[in-house]
Amino acid sequence: MRFSELALKTRSIRRFKQSVRLKKENILAFVDSARFAPNAANLQLLRFSVVISKNDCEKIFPALKWAGYLEEWTGPENGERPSAYIVINAPEEEKPYTKMDVGIAAAYLVLSAREAGYGSCIIMSFDCGIIAEAVNTPEDYRPQLVIALGVAGEEVILETAHKDIRYWRDELGKHHVPKLRLFEILTKQKHIQEDQNDQF
Repeated sequence: MRFSELALKTRSIRRFKQSVRLKKENILAFVDSARFAPNAANLQLLRFSVVISKNDCEKIFPALKWAGYLEEWTGPENGERPSAYIVINAPEEEKPYTKMDVGIAAAYLVLSAREAGYGSCIIMSFDCGIIAEAVNTPEDYRPQLVIALGVAGEEVILETAHKDIRYWRDELGKHHVPKLRLFEILTKQKHIQEDQNDQF
């Protein structure tokens, strides 16, 4: 799969086929990809907690908050929940570059998961205490992100953003994600002309 296609297909999935479990070797391959991600001064300070068993997944799920724009939706129902998680932990004594390192590692993880045929969702809103206890976060470390994983159980449609950038679901349950056009995210430069065909 070309990277441009992989980038388009790596979307935030919030409903999964919960009964399809991920294998340990799959999860470890995703973490192994993140191991090679660039990080500040090559310090390699991040630590990754892998959650695979049903029992451990059940401990993680109640600590998560899902889809802020879908105000009436409280999260995936039983049967639609992730079948695995990876928690990215970083030192409690945060450096200016810590969040950048975490973000880069997360990107490597979700792209690796998508290439292998799995869906993912990067979750930043969660109960840190519950997560840290559930995954035995190392001493002097703190969970920074939770990445939910599994086989996608919903369709995500990219579309051109007009006035509203909030994601939404239609009457068929399809998830729509508006994205700004390329020209709208470029700084104004004389040698760059707007392309009216720049849309999904």
